[in-house]
Amino acid sequence: MANNVDATAPVTIMPPGNSGLPADLKFAPHAVCSTVVNEHIDTLSLKKALGIDNADSRVIRIILLRKLDPITTLSDKEFLLAWWEVVKCKCHRILWKRGVHHRNVSPSNIMGYRFGGRFISVLNDFDLSSIIQSISSIQDAPKNFERTGTVPFMSLHLLTRKAIAGQVEHLYYHDAESFIWVLTWICLRYENGELLRRNRPLDEWLTVDARGCHGKKASYLATAHEICPTRSHEANFKVVMRCLEVIHKYSGPFTSVPADDEMVFKTWLLNHVPQNVLEGSISLLE
Repeated sequence: MANNVDATAPVTIMPPGNSGLPADLKFAPHAVCSTVVNEHIDTLSLKKALGIDNADSRVIRIILLRKLDPITTLSDKEFLLAWWEVVKCKCHRILWKRGVHHRNVSPSNIMGYRFGGRFISVLNDFDLSSIIQSISSIQDAPKNFERTGTVPFMSLHLLTRKAIAGQVEHLYYHDAESFIWVLTWICLRYENGELLRRNRPLDEWLTVDARGCHGKKASYLATAHEICPTRSHEANFKVVMRCLEVIHKYSGPFTSVPADDEMVFKTWLLNHVPQNVLEGSISLLE
């Protein structure tokens, strides 16, 4: 395949670092460079070769993205700050307001890179996201009722029979809850940036279906105080416990989650994060 790439094709070089991005999108993935593959290799040519009668043609483009490291490699205050930078108004929150709904928050989708001596976190993998403004004008377009996400980190409300049947709309608080489950997961299973080799809590969440995971997570909420975090995440787990209290409060069938996304952002997430993390003024030497 390498022989088919036109070495003379123009390459678009992106600005170094994240200097070419708007200030409120520096925590979203961005390309380093891109190029179009030789014009003789397009989808129309491939379809004709396979005998597929379809006039649609698309050009193959190669995009080089910055290498990212998983957030699980971080510990203590640096980890919490990296997690928060994806949660807050400069990343997931602002994208949601603009109609870009990620809908698949998980540890593998929160990554980052080192720049200027610090870890810049990035919300990655928008394959399951929806762009509300774009699809609202399309007849018969999906209405945000598809059940998307990675099961162990999905909101309890999306693991119900109604949600599985496509009868529950994916809302902001579902992603907010996923951020809390991600925080919980990493604090319990990673020590100094390494996955525990044995006696890992929550392993069973990976082996059950959606309904089974709902039961496991609901059971965990009732006994969360009995499972201790790893030593490198002890301080972060205080945030976890405060956030889990909110999930527990709204997990029952008789309590409705506030419809105001901004209230959800504040009561589920913002109000439980330490002030020094909110200000980005942590010291890794303390």
